[in-house]
Amino acid sequence: MWWAGGAAALAGTVRDIRDYGAVGDGVTLNTVAINQAVAEAARAGGGTVVVPAGRFLTGTVYLQSCVTLRLDDGAELLGSTNLADYPLNAAPPVEDTPAFARIRHIYPANLEYGRYSLVYAEDQHDIAVVGRGRINGQGDHPNFSKAELKRRGMAPREAHLTRPYGLSFVRCRNVQVRDITFVEAAFWCQDYLDCDGVLIDGITVDSRRLDANNDGIDIDGSRRVRISNCEINSGDDSICLKASYRDCEDVVITNSTLSSLANGVKFGTASNAGFRNVAISNLVMRDVAAAGLALEIVDGGTMDGVTITNIAMERVGAPLFIRLGDRGRNWMRAEDQPSVGALRNISISNVTASVFTPYDARPLGASITGLPGHPVENISINGLRVVTVRAQGMEAFWSLDLDQVGAHAGDYPEYSMFGALPAYGLFIRDARGVTLRDVELDFVEPDHRSALVCDRVSGVRVDGLRAATAPGAAPVVRLRGVSDALLGGAVAAASTEVFASIEGGSSRIVLGGNDLSRARRPVVLAAELAPATVENRDAPASH
Repeated sequence: MWWAGGAAALAGTVRDIRDYGAVGDGVTLNTVAINQAVAEAARAGGGTVVVPAGRFLTGTVYLQSCVTLRLDDGAELLGSTNLADYPLNAAPPVEDTPAFARIRHIYPANLEYGRYSLVYAEDQHDIAVVGRGRINGQGDHPNFSKAELKRRGMAPREAHLTRPYGLSFVRCRNVQVRDITFVEAAFWCQDYLDCDGVLIDGITVDSRRLDANNDGIDIDGSRRVRISNCEINSGDDSICLKASYRDCEDVVITNSTLSSLANGVKFGTASNAGFRNVAISNLVMRDVAAAGLALEIVDGGTMDGVTITNIAMERVGAPLFIRLGDRGRNWMRAEDQPSVGALRNISISNVTASVFTPYDARPLGASITGLPGHPVENISINGLRVVTVRAQGMEAFWSLDLDQVGAHAGDYPEYSMFGALPAYGLFIRDARGVTLRDVELDFVEPDHRSALVCDRVSGVRVDGLRAATAPGAAPVVRLRGVSDALLGGAVAAASTEVFASIEGGSSRIVLGGNDLSRARRPVVLAAELAPATVENRDAPASH
């Protein structure tokens, strides 16, 4: 199988770290003993290094080719709280890709990798970390607190990067990480940079301290990756795909449960290269403070060919955030700046979500946005049900104008970056080729915003929209600057004042096969638009 990383490591001799002097009392430092066991296994052509039951305190463990590190039930690798026990891992060599050329002048300062790490491997093959034991980074210790490190005199960037990862593999081939539990990582829990053939299966991450533990799994510019059967509770993004200097491609994420103080599954922000051929399915997300699904191209790369299906979300900040931006201009040299990039061919189906977060009191929502002249392209959503749970007292936002939503072209991408949105369900701007089928949008507390807003969008098909509305609310659907749109199969709720508002700059709008009989005004056409702008096969338009 193409993901059978570490297969060669499963054969060979078995070495118990206690035979090399390791003591599992949680006090004795075992770095030398563990690394000696690994080195001897590697010299013998491969084998398994066993961590038996006990608490084995250690600094960096360097995994080598054809070696499996097995943590037995009751075993714990306990990360030292002494920063001196984590030697600096030099910046990895980088092949000369166009994406790398753009960041060469600031390499390696801006490249995220395991400068310091509890378990580390670079340029190794057929390696594995398996077993029912735990890797405990002790990330709650003051020595790993950014605030404390800055108080001691460290610069902010240094304080951020000095903390050790739980596990970092760089330019490795055929990797397995199975069944392990990661707790209290001091920084990113796991990072796989420029690896080929990665299987992450059955792991547990319990590492949720805000701005301390950080991401659960990071896959950066790696290929042939499978993540399955995992349970992740993280302080930052649960699963994050990045493309720092080469494409992240041929990735499968499936059958997992995610919880996060940031995003559930995120593409970016590092997107100097691109993302290709990614399939995500059968995920449950619960208590995700930002977006359940965040797909971002902001540094000039390309996202092409992403399929997402069967996702259940409960209490998320937003179900969906798709963003094509231009952040690269803020940190790249003018001569290195690429064009805006591309985000296209995204298929999302069978998603249910309840939207609620205590971390942002503004009325936000899901969004799909590009930039003027740089639309996101070919976005298909088939089968989406979203229920918004919003606190009362939001009346000041109900009359929000579309022009109050800025472009924020160079800003850091986050689902809340636009502030309050004019749509409680889905806001789409600067897009081409958008298909929405069987979308159901609802709320608990009355929300007077539109359900769906499209601004500067061409080629829109909306089929089977069901959307709640409150008495006196904004039009259920607002189209501004929209061309070549087809709205069909919708059913207007009983309290609908205006179902569809067709606004300035729109053309070639067709409505047909809808039941708008309960709307007081099915379609309202802006005064400056000609009646021929809308072909309404259900009822006449009014000005």
